[in-house]
Amino acid sequence: MYSRPISAAGAPSAERLGYCRSIGYAPYLDEAMMQPDLLSGTPARAGGSAGAAARAVSPPLARGFPLVGVLPHLLKDRLDYLVSARAALGDLFTVDLGFTRIVALNHPRHAQHVLRDNARNYRKGGAIWESIRALIGDGLPTSEGDLWLRQRRMIQPEFHRDRLAAMCDLMVQAIDDGMAGFGAAAAAGRPVDAERELPHITMKVILNTMFGSGITTEEADAVGGSMQYAIDYMLLGAALRALPSWIPAPGRRRFERSVKTIDENVFRFIAQRRAQPGRGGDLLSMLLAAVDAETGEQMSNQQLRDEAVSMFLAGYETTSVALAWSLHFLVENPELLQALAAEVDAALGDRRPGFADVPRLPLALAVVQEALRIYPPAYWIPRTAVEDDEIDGFHIPAGTLVGVMSYVLHRHPDHWEAPTRFDPGRFTPERARARHPLAFIPFGIGQRQCIGKEFALMEGQLILARLLQRYRISAVPGRTTRLHVATTLRTSGGVWLRLEPRAGR
Repeated sequence: MYSRPISAAGAPSAERLGYCRSIGYAPYLDEAMMQPDLLSGTPARAGGSAGAAARAVSPPLARGFPLVGVLPHLLKDRLDYLVSARAALGDLFTVDLGFTRIVALNHPRHAQHVLRDNARNYRKGGAIWESIRALIGDGLPTSEGDLWLRQRRMIQPEFHRDRLAAMCDLMVQAIDDGMAGFGAAAAAGRPVDAERELPHITMKVILNTMFGSGITTEEADAVGGSMQYAIDYMLLGAALRALPSWIPAPGRRRFERSVKTIDENVFRFIAQRRAQPGRGGDLLSMLLAAVDAETGEQMSNQQLRDEAVSMFLAGYETTSVALAWSLHFLVENPELLQALAAEVDAALGDRRPGFADVPRLPLALAVVQEALRIYPPAYWIPRTAVEDDEIDGFHIPAGTLVGVMSYVLHRHPDHWEAPTRFDPGRFTPERARARHPLAFIPFGIGQRQCIGKEFALMEGQLILARLLQRYRISAVPGRTTRLHVATTLRTSGGVWLRLEPRAGR
C-alpha cells in the first residue's frame, strides 16, 4: 500500500496512479487530476486563514453507487474499505453514504486540528449526535458551551486518583460477583463465549460503582437489557431521523420504551440516594454532593440522570467490547497469554487485588491498550463545522460533517509498523514517546477526552487479572471470531474460550 497522502505530498507518481487505478479507484483519481491545486506539489497543513479556505479545493470524493454511495463497499469490506481508500486517495477524502456525506479525517494532525486546536469550530451537531442525545440527554459527551464547562468542573474531581482508589474495592467485588457465568462453564468443562459473559461483569461494575451495591438482579437486568437495545439502535436512529416522527420506523417504539425503563430505574436510584445523605463511596453519592465552585449550585435530578446514563453507556458497552477483543488476541498468542499469567502471579499470587497493585500489571494495561488500538469501540468521532475552514489545503464549508476515523488513524502506516499485528509492546513508555501524541485516541483528546479513561483502563486490568488468577485460558478449536460493525466494534461469532480452574484458586 502507498501511504503518502496526495494532499500533503504534492503530485502522485505515475506508479502510484497506476496502482490506484488497478484497485478500482480510477474515477476518484480522474476527478482529482482535474483539480490542479491537488497536484501543485505545495505542502499542505491543517488549518488556514479564511482567504486560503476560499481558494482551497474540495476533498477527493470516494464515489460509490447511486443512492447508496459507498455503503455496499462498507458492508463488504467493513472499515478496511476506509483503510484502502486512505491509501489510494490520501489522508483526507469525502465518503458518500447515500443519505449523507462525511469528510473522513485519517491523520493525527487532523485529530489535533478538529478536536483540540480549532475545537471551537467543530460542534457535536447532526443526526448522529441527536440520536445519542435521545438516550443520554445533556451528559458530558453531548453537552457543549457553558453547560459542559459547569458539568465538567463538577465531575472531574470525582475521577482523580484518590477517588479511583476509593472505588477500587467496589470494582473488584463487582468483578467477582459478575463472574458466575465463567465459573459455571469452567465447572462443567464446557466452552464459554467471553463476549456474552463480559457485559455481565462490566454492567455489575458500573452499577456498583455508580449506584452502590444495593441494586437488585432484576433492576440490573432491566437497566442492562434496555441499555443494550438503545446502544444497538443509535446508528439506525441517526439514519431514520430524517423521517417525520409520525412515519413508522423500525425499532423506534422499542427504543422509546428502553429509554423509559432506564429513566424509571435511574430516577428511583437518585431518589433513594437523596434519602440516604450519609451514604457514600459510590459515584452517585459523590455527584449528589458535588458543588459548582463558582455558583455554589448542585446538580438537578435531570442533570444527575443524564450524567449517570452517560457514564453507564461509556463504562458498560465499550469496556466489555475492548476486553472481548483482548481475550481474543491473547488466546491467539499463547506465549503472550503465558507472559500475562506470569505477571499476574508475580504481582498478586492468589490474593485479591487492590488499588496499589494496578501499576504492577503493566502488560495487562498494554494488552487492553493494543486491543483498543486495533478495534477502538468508538471507531470514529463525528463533528460538524460551524464556520468555513481549511484542512490539508482542502475547503471545509460550514455545516460539513467531518469524522476523525480512529480505526484508520490507529492503522496509519506512518505511525504504526505492521499496524494489523497485535503487539502490546507498542505501549512501552519508550515506544509511546516516539509516536505522535494523537496517533492513539480511543478516548478522544483535549478537553473532551473521556472523563472515565483511567477508570476504564483500571477496570480492564483488574478483570483480566481476576480471570487469570482463577483459570487457565485457551482457545476453542474451530471457532472463528470476526469483526461486526455496529455502534461499537463488536465481534461476530463471539470469543470462545476453554477455562481450566487453577488448583486452590
